[in-house]
Amino acid sequence: MKKRKQHYVWRHYLKPWSMGNKIFCLRDGKVFEPNLMGVANERDFYRLRELNQEDIDFIENIAIKPSPTHLQKLHANLVRQFNSLFQLKSFVQSRGMDNPELNKKIEEAVNNLEEDLHGRIEYGAIEHLSSIQRGDTDFFDTDQGCIDFVYFLCVQYMRTKKIKSRVLLTMKGLTGIDLEKIWNVLSHIFATNMGWSLYADRRNLHLVLLDNQSQAQFITGDQPVVNTYATGDPTHPPEQLEFYYPVSPTLAVLLTQKGGSWDEKRRTVGPVEVTVYNEHIVRNRNEQLYAASRVLLERYLH
Repeated sequence: MKKRKQHYVWRHYLKPWSMGNKIFCLRDGKVFEPNLMGVANERDFYRLRELNQEDIDFIENIAIKPSPTHLQKLHANLVRQFNSLFQLKSFVQSRGMDNPELNKKIEEAVNNLEEDLHGRIEYGAIEHLSSIQRGDTDFFDTDQGCIDFVYFLCVQYMRTKKIKSRVLLTMKGLTGIDLEKIWNVLSHIFATNMGWSLYADRRNLHLVLLDNQSQAQFITGDQPVVNTYATGDPTHPPEQLEFYYPVSPTLAVLLTQKGGSWDEKRRTVGPVEVTVYNEHIVRNRNEQLYAASRVLLERYLH
């Protein structure tokens, strides 16, 4: 089936804030209660676009060549995989083959391939998210658990409409390439490179469970992974990285550098700290915020 309503925030991730498949959402100055299918999505958001040689050369120069050597083949294979459907389509047309069923399958794959890729990445993180929601982050102490979860976080960070819009705005006019056309490829390359960089420095990396036992609640948004060092100014990118990721109204994780006050694996936070972390979500959202109650979102109406 051709998937038209494509989500850039994982629906399974939003479930802890929902009740009966409904979630409170703030958008356009209004708080309403849609179902999970109705938020953080855009029609054909992950639909592939055919890349010409100029596009491929640009990706090679700006993203693949600067990547770690051992990742370059992986990135080149991704470009070929994403573009192979259009090559197949051209081959079929060049042979004068009129096969409606084959054409339908190719069209479905063009729409679904990247979303299916995200689905596989998400599936691999279900166990880790379940562990976090039980208050257990021991998986992060293993090499495989660390690399899997770091990669997952980086993909969730890069996949959203907010990051796409910010990057396209920042680079607008700097090149003759249609960046929107190649963004789905670049986002995966950048997420993989970021994940590898963090994993390679894993001895200095720390996953802290933020345990909210106060009456306040964590909210989330359509940019659920945020860098707490982000300035909000696309022309001045942050020089440091610390990922904050709420996983329920009462639990969140912080991926940060070891040292200082963050040497513990679990930290109890109070209402003041919850408010500060919620402000990170508010400041970094694209257009939507989510919470388990209407009242929590009404305070952000302005």
